[in-house]
Amino acid sequence: MKTTAEDLSLILKQQNISVTPQRVQILKNIMERHDHPSADNIFQEVRRALPMISFNTVYKTLETFCQLGLIMKVNPLHEVARYDGNTTPHTHLICTRCHQVEDLYWDWPKEIPLPDLRSSGFQVESVAVQLFGLCRRCQNEAATPL
Repeated sequence: MKTTAEDLSLILKQQNISVTPQRVQILKNIMERHDHPSADNIFQEVRRALPMISFNTVYKTLETFCQLGLIMKVNPLHEVARYDGNTTPHTHLICTRCHQVEDLYWDWPKEIPLPDLRSSGFQVESVAVQLFGLCRRCQNEAATPL
């Protein structure tokens, strides 16, 4: 999805955070991608437009955007967190071999029955569905004899 700097600035203003060139560029990058990039992937792309930006700025900005609900963190239990600019309900397909993350849209239940958590004092804020397995490429590589 192509978004203008004005659109992105408005999104940031609506969240009551200052609009900076760094924040606009980082938000633009993540919103236009569908490959669930890592913070380092985003840093490498953003520094083409803003050569003086630091990795720390990118990482902290991504974490702020996650806290504000502008983006999601996809943490497939590997060393590196990945980010998703698509915050609409969807499922992630995560390859356990190459760690590729893909979106899957399906009619999952609007109300997922959860266990009674009152006694634990835990309050559920969101539910994420992740499916783990092998992507098509990794399945083909595993089936190919050496």
